[in-house]
Amino acid sequence: MEKSKAINRNLVILMVSFIFINLAIGFYRSFSTIKNIGNTSISFTVQDKSMLDYMNNESKVDFIGKANEMIDIFEKYNFSVESFLNDQSSNLIIFSSWPNDFLNIKSVNKRKKLFINTLLPIIFVENRKILEERKSILDWWNQSGGDVASREFWPNWLFELSEKYDYTESSIGSLLIRVDIVPLSLVLSQAAIESGWGSSRYLNEGNAIFGQYTFDSKKGIKPRDREIGKKFFVKKFPTLSESVRSYLKNINTHLAYEDFRQERRKLRMNGESLSGNVLANFLKSYSERSQDYVDDLKLLIETNNFMKFDKTNGLLN
Repeated sequence: MEKSKAINRNLVILMVSFIFINLAIGFYRSFSTIKNIGNTSISFTVQDKSMLDYMNNESKVDFIGKANEMIDIFEKYNFSVESFLNDQSSNLIIFSSWPNDFLNIKSVNKRKKLFINTLLPIIFVENRKILEERKSILDWWNQSGGDVASREFWPNWLFELSEKYDYTESSIGSLLIRVDIVPLSLVLSQAAIESGWGSSRYLNEGNAIFGQYTFDSKKGIKPRDREIGKKFFVKKFPTLSESVRSYLKNINTHLAYEDFRQERRKLRMNGESLSGNVLANFLKSYSERSQDYVDDLKLLIETNNFMKFDKTNGLLN
């Protein structure tokens, strides 16, 4: 009798344990599902194009998860290339990440349109931030009489800004050569080439638009076809905005693009608009393909009529 009770008691304990194990597995799977959903969510903000202070502009943040939802958001807020070009107060939709189902959009034209609509506002805003920094430097320089002042007399904000642009000299004029925009047409065309119009693995996995390199494995994605002995990775970014910001800093600070910056300065000094088609000639160093890469950039700018973006209100200062 006692033996029978013991067996029954053990069976009850076993059944209870089994139930708890299943509950735990179910909870873990549920938690994993929630975690995965969180990783694929895309946040977005809506900003007024006429607002100048993008760095402090507070906007409502919302979340979506799919490419078709991004298309719906653009329609909801009436954003298009036409509204961007013609309406100074048009809404700018800033998406945080690239949709992982982008290639599920079957229409090539729809994919191309989503690519341009997504990146155009981000490139504009990041360029606008640089223009505001440039304006602050010019205002301070004019107030100081245009004299070349020793760095030790610079205000803290200017010292920090020079560090941001990896600049260690005292000439304000030379600093201004670095603190300047890159034409929208050129940024868009490079983004299209480097990301395969949004189809690249690096963009989909790490918001890496421009194929910038890093040697830190924790901050990059290993290329599948990387040659034996090579140790570089394609740098990944938390957001699309940070990817664009890093690209702009690269163009504005790297020694390889000194000729680009000098040509941009000449255009400024001559009172000419900054042309992507002109400045593309000075990006041979961006690719091993050299002149062929430059030719592709210029052809892409022309065939897609990207030149129209270089006279966008808000970037003509």
